Parts: sequence; C-alpha cells; structure tokens
Amino acid sequence: MNLQSVHNSQPLNEPALLTGSQIRSLSSVISRICHDEPNLEYIVPDQAARRMVLPSFLQAAILAGQLYGQVRIGENHDGIAVWIGPEHNLRFRQIMQTRLPEECLERYMKLAESVGAARTHLAVRPHWYLMLLAADASLPDKIIGETLIAPVLSQADSTGTPCYLETFDASRLSLYRNHGFEITGAGRIPDGGPNFWTMARTAFLPSFPPSCALL
Repeated sequence: MNLQSVHNSQPLNEPALLTGSQIRSLSSVISRICHDEPNLEYIVPDQAARRMVLPSFLQAAILAGQLYGQVRIGENHDGIAVWIGPEHNLRFRQIMQTRLPEECLERYMKLAESVGAARTHLAVRPHWYLMLLAADASLPDKIIGETLIAPVLSQADSTGTPCYLETFDASRLSLYRNHGFEITGAGRIPDGGPNFWTMARTAFLPSFPPSCALL
C-alpha cells in the first residue's frame, strides 16, 4: 500500500479516513516512530517482541479513532494523533480492542487502569480525548501542533468542549502548554512503571465587542 495515496485522497485540514490496508501500512510506519515510548517499553519490555507487537497494537488505536473520533496524520506520514470524541465516554480498555501476549497483558491492564482512573476523576464533563500522539523526532513542534492538535482544538472551541490527555513524555509538556493545556495531575504506573502527567484544556470562547451583545 502506497501511503502517499492517503495524503492525496484527504485534504490536510480533514481527519483521515483509512481503509484496512492503509491502517496496516500506517501502523507499521508509526510503530517505528514510537518504539521507545516509555509506556510501550513498560507494556512490552523486550525490544524484539515490541517490534512484533506494536503494529497490531497501533492498528487497534487507529481503528478506535475512526470508530469513536478522529485520526489526524502528518503530511509526510511522520506523525499521528488519535482523538476520541466527546460523545464516547469509554474507558481506555473499552476503546482499545487489542490482543497482547500473556506476559504483557498484566502490565497493560495496570497501565490502562491507572490512566483510566485518572481520566474518570479529572475529566468529568464530555471532552475530546487525545488518546495517542506520536511524531518523528525531526518533526518540529509547530508542525505537530498545526497538523495533529490544532484542528481538533478548533472544533472543541466551536462547541465549548474541553480536551484531555495524558502523556508519558515530559518533553511534550511544553508543546501541550503552548496549545492551552494545563497539568491537572501526575502519577506513576505501579510496580516500576513510567511516570505520567494528565493535562486538560478549557475551550476558548471568543469574546465579542459590547455592541454585538445586543444583536
């Protein structure tokens, strides 16, 4: 599958609509980008096993985005964001319908329970949920923001809907702050798991001149 066909068939400001073969091809590309993410290292510690497992794991994430929200893809397929829409109040394990090797399942369950409990406590209102963001290290934050984050934030603002995320990468905190997110909590996955931060963003409601208020 030529991934360029995804780009050619989809305007850049629109969410991606992918076929099954495109999802499989894209997941293979993205698995190389996020191979060393702390949460994925925790779930599948062995590098060789992680290379085998990640494509199917990411396929499940991309499919979840198409079913329950939006998938945003970088112009050169060097980044992806999976957003879950505010109408789907689902826990992480409900969203991610995936199979993992038995030796990885317990760690996955601990991670899912930890981030799910934090989200339930901190994001009470319907919200856009950034379930996954992965981008090549060479991709500037400005491009990540413009292509993978800002389009959904614009939609959220238009309906007054908050946004929520968790990240296991401290270096991403400034990127999210630049788009209006604030840290709402922090934690650590049990039994030697990675640290994570939760962040939320209140919808930006444009102010109108006083004269407009009477119209």
